[in-house]
Amino acid sequence: MNTIPTSILIVNADDFGMTEGHNRAIVDAYRSGIVRSTSLLANGGAFENAVALARQHPVLGIGIHLTLTEGSPVASDVPELLGSDGKLPLSNQPFTRSLMLGGLPMAAIRREFMAQANKIVATGINPTHVDGHKYIHLLPGISSIAAEVARQFNIPVMRVPFPMIDSYSRRSRIPGLIIIALLGRLARVVARRANLFSSDWVGGFVETGHLTTPVIQRLLATKRQGVTELLCHPAYRSPELDVLLSNGYRWIINYDFETETKAVSDSKLRHTLEAAGWTLRNFNTLTKINNKPY
Repeated sequence: MNTIPTSILIVNADDFGMTEGHNRAIVDAYRSGIVRSTSLLANGGAFENAVALARQHPVLGIGIHLTLTEGSPVASDVPELLGSDGKLPLSNQPFTRSLMLGGLPMAAIRREFMAQANKIVATGINPTHVDGHKYIHLLPGISSIAAEVARQFNIPVMRVPFPMIDSYSRRSRIPGLIIIALLGRLARVVARRANLFSSDWVGGFVETGHLTTPVIQRLLATKRQGVTELLCHPAYRSPELDVLLSNGYRWIINYDFETETKAVSDSKLRHTLEAAGWTLRNFNTLTKINNKPY
């Protein structure tokens, strides 16, 4: 009889489909390292390449990385979401302001999220989870739409960063950590009401873009019962990534992609974590633990 491991680790790589350099790094981290799950951007510049790689690696868990920022929308009828250039904004700030003023364009957000999910599912991918680029799915109101997308497409998991196991190692990230933890707690309630699952513990927010092997070992020094999630952003530098950086994608300017990719691709680290009692899985394991008929 198969038994469920007591300490499961899900290492999820965000931004699959952003550039081919992201795609290659994520697949390499899956092949040799600790990544077992990734989140796919439907409007990413390397979407087709990501889908092709996903087909070659069917055990790699693929989720939907819902986004309201950066690039073109997937839906054709969402002018409320676009800037004067006809593109999605570069940051979440317009949506945060709209939320504070009570004027989020909920119908347009729903159309865009549904279009993104439809695009991914149409490729034959069976998504293991939903989440949000830059945590957009955590904003009140938007979290309900993300949960609605999950239910619509029979996706059992919504990634929610709560409770968090991060330390305060980078002071500049502490205010963001507090905000994300608060929003994550609220979004977890939304997920539970929608009968969606999420991890028991989440780490990597503070050190994202700066993960090293010692940092990962420190975050995972305590072998926790249940499901622990570690987020990461592996990528290889490329001309496409340099273009994004020059176009204002400032959230990744300070990322040390080379170091983080090396760390999550480290086969020695994988063996060390497994020897310590961690079992590497993707988000499908949550349906098995909870015996959910998806």
